[in-house]
Amino acid sequence: MSTTKTEKHDDAKLYKEPFSISQLIMGLLFGTYFLTVQTIELSLSTYVLQENKFDLYRDYLIFKGQAPIWKWWQLVSSIIIPLSIITAVRNIFQIFTKKSTTRRNIIDIVTALQLFGILYTVFTSVLPLEKKLIQTVSKHNIHKLNFLHWIIFLSNILGWFIPIFRYQDWKNDERLHPKKKIE
Repeated sequence: MSTTKTEKHDDAKLYKEPFSISQLIMGLLFGTYFLTVQTIELSLSTYVLQENKFDLYRDYLIFKGQAPIWKWWQLVSSIIIPLSIITAVRNIFQIFTKKSTTRRNIIDIVTALQLFGILYTVFTSVLPLEKKLIQTVSKHNIHKLNFLHWIIFLSNILGWFIPIFRYQDWKNDERLHPKKKIE
């Protein structure tokens, strides 16, 4: 009997960890938070372009950097970024080292592309443009920033759905949830 338990335990180590309901809830909560923040950024940059109120965007960027509660909240909420990077890299490596469904592997690849795509866009394009806009307001730079906000917004929509896809894959995994045989 202990041999069977050991075999099942060793077999379980060969597979990627199952996706839990708590991971689904946390993924949706963080996804909703980042999607909401990005919706505000996109709405403001679109409004500023349509109404030609470029100083409003500059004032918003200054507010965002100096607001007593908001700047600290953004700093605290950015703790999720290193954890997400570690998880994405681990999941990518596990494609080669652990068994999983093809769909789960595709979801892990899409997750990594979505996360690293957003981070790359933010750190190489958005943040430098925002620094330029604080110093000098330019319609051209706000237009570029608005385009980048659209890319991040669409990526965040995809990111919001990823936990749902991952949970659905876990629920449909026959190894974890074998179908009952009807005789």
